[in-house]
Amino acid sequence: MVSQNNPFKYSHIVTGSSFCNRGEEQRTLLQCIKNSQNVLIYSHRRTGKSSLIKQVFENIRQQHLDIGMMYVDLYGTTSEKDFITRGFQQIGALESSMDKLFHIMKKSLQFLPARIGLDPVTFLPTLTPEFQIVDKALPLKTLMDLLERFSRDRKLVIVFDEFQEIDNYTEADAFEKRLRSFIQQHERISYIFSGSQKHMLTAMFHSQNRAFYQQAATLTLKEIQKKDYIPWLADRFAAALHSVPQEHLPAIVEQFEGHPMYIQFFCFFLWEKLRETPWHDGLPQEVESMMINEKQLEYQMLWDNLTGNQKKTLKLVLANDGKNLFTGEALQQAEIKTASIVTQCLKALCEKQILVKNSRYIIQDVLLRKWLEHNS
Repeated sequence: MVSQNNPFKYSHIVTGSSFCNRGEEQRTLLQCIKNSQNVLIYSHRRTGKSSLIKQVFENIRQQHLDIGMMYVDLYGTTSEKDFITRGFQQIGALESSMDKLFHIMKKSLQFLPARIGLDPVTFLPTLTPEFQIVDKALPLKTLMDLLERFSRDRKLVIVFDEFQEIDNYTEADAFEKRLRSFIQQHERISYIFSGSQKHMLTAMFHSQNRAFYQQAATLTLKEIQKKDYIPWLADRFAAALHSVPQEHLPAIVEQFEGHPMYIQFFCFFLWEKLRETPWHDGLPQEVESMMINEKQLEYQMLWDNLTGNQKKTLKLVLANDGKNLFTGEALQQAEIKTASIVTQCLKALCEKQILVKNSRYIIQDVLLRKWLEHNS
């Protein structure tokens, strides 16, 4: 029987059959969690960090491992207060027994005023701390002591996603040091620090003068191998009304350079097209054009917010494949007056996470690069 449900998802975290492979990373991460080892995970945006973590959480449930799990998304937080509030909001995930959870909360909150509520989505208890207290260090201490209290009954894994956000807090250095002072004492908790800004996370965890220096093992997410993608794609397209000939599947992976989110995005639209028409060689380009149109407004806004020189520098990177950007010929073609302007713009574009530097400068977003090519 032909499935009518599109098996591809691109707008949110995926697990289970929608999650493609990363078997080695799953095994490594789960082993670290079992051994209460802290882990730093970083990769470019939308390459599946959060999906990997949630898939490992699912593995823990399926294997009936006695490990408590808590996921704290720090994206958009701007202060220590935000960090603590997000942490307290997720406490309810650590205990399934409501009575026991309320008992532990009340006992732990003797010195910190807080409101106990109920999350309208998960129906788990939430805490909202009151910050009008004399000792400013008390809320963080209460949160971290509460996590340690839960870890006495069973091992825990605590995820701080987009952890680099704390680098922008007021008095970030002092907060880092206080946070580390608690974390290094938690012997039965595996802390996972996840993020997308490699340069910031590298500085936080690999610079000797930073509080989190050598406080976590590093797990870098590389691109999923083509040999893993092909059978995964073939299995899903086999249920389509009109399938994709298997010899064309490698080209789909190559078209989006192994990027998980955009492969899902592409295949979602391709699946919908295959409801109406059999495969033909022009379909990949049709679908890519649909994707670019879908992102048109987002990319136009990004472009409009760049300075004139930043726009020229982005085109310079595109035209020269991210290399040899400071030659006289390259600068002349890009209509940029001096190499120092390029240096400043490259720095700004990296800070905006539009570019990333490896052996050359790369436009992180594969589809943005295609949009620029269409509009150059």
